[in-house]
Amino acid sequence: MSREAFHLLLDRYLQGTCTDEEKRIVEELYGMLDKEDLEEINPREINTMEQKLWDRIHVDISTPETASPVFIKHSRRSSGMWTGIAAAVAGFLLITGYVFFKEETRIPTFLAVQSVQGVKECTNTSGKPEKITFEDGSSVILEKNAVVKYPAHFSRDVREVTLEGAGFFQISKDASRPFMVYSKDVITKVLGTSFMIRTSASGKSTEVSVHTGKVQVSPVSGRLAIVKGILGTDKAIFLTPNQKAVFISDQKVFEKTLVSNPEPVMAELRVTEVKDAFAFNDAPLAEVIAQLKKTYEIDFVVESGALYNNTFTGDLSEQSLYNKLDFLCESIKATYEISGTSIIIKSKK
Repeated sequence: MSREAFHLLLDRYLQGTCTDEEKRIVEELYGMLDKEDLEEINPREINTMEQKLWDRIHVDISTPETASPVFIKHSRRSSGMWTGIAAAVAGFLLITGYVFFKEETRIPTFLAVQSVQGVKECTNTSGKPEKITFEDGSSVILEKNAVVKYPAHFSRDVREVTLEGAGFFQISKDASRPFMVYSKDVITKVLGTSFMIRTSASGKSTEVSVHTGKVQVSPVSGRLAIVKGILGTDKAIFLTPNQKAVFISDQKVFEKTLVSNPEPVMAELRVTEVKDAFAFNDAPLAEVIAQLKKTYEIDFVVESGALYNNTFTGDLSEQSLYNKLDFLCESIKATYEISGTSIIIKSKK
């Protein structure tokens, strides 16, 4: 437990602004901190009280047998009462310190409450992709040896499935019921979109890449809810088309970047109109960049304003995004690099 967390928790508790859950836990552990005690604490004395409590706590923990009592004066409280609070908070710190480092693992509701008969499981044992369609019309294309579990009937509030291995999901839109995919280390939450989830063979990383729409990804394991609320340690991130996040299990962090082969997001540009969209004749660089942004929904940054003085002539319709950039940059004497989920175009040195 950090000093910042201690300050926030103590302040909120003494001011009576804790959540019901926080109050319940504290009051169950320390019945002596009753409501009447809290009402008589002067809010202006919190900083002084906090420092002395913090000092006393560290003395109690490091040298419990030889520590001298620390008393906090208050016109309406005895020194014994404050010593009791110090001891109580010391114990609370030990417990919440454990809670902070303890992690909880979230599991789908259907696995927690439904009978075995209410859960379906499909494993792709064939050598080719296999499509599984759920009752709401959503589907997943399982790669070889991938396993999906799902309820026979989704609940009223949420649609949940689990995935082992790799699978490409296409989700039917339903604003009232988000779709949740639980993989080894990551929970992917969507309302209606298409995306790929892939867990490495070693199990040390999980990758989520978005084809269309927007998804939220977060770790399966995380801090307990009470500590999350205090410290704001929720690690959920959002992904949009052509973005991916790789969750590194041992570090418990996401690395967010672009997919290896970005594809056009606009459906009308995937067939006939793509040729017209990327056939340029003496077009200003700004026009080319605008078309790239519109087609791939990726942020492009031109580092040097002088590059906008260039024009481009050429047909890029048959090229992948990165090949398009190779041809473009060669023409205007520039280079590009990927930085997170953006592409930066800069002048050659």
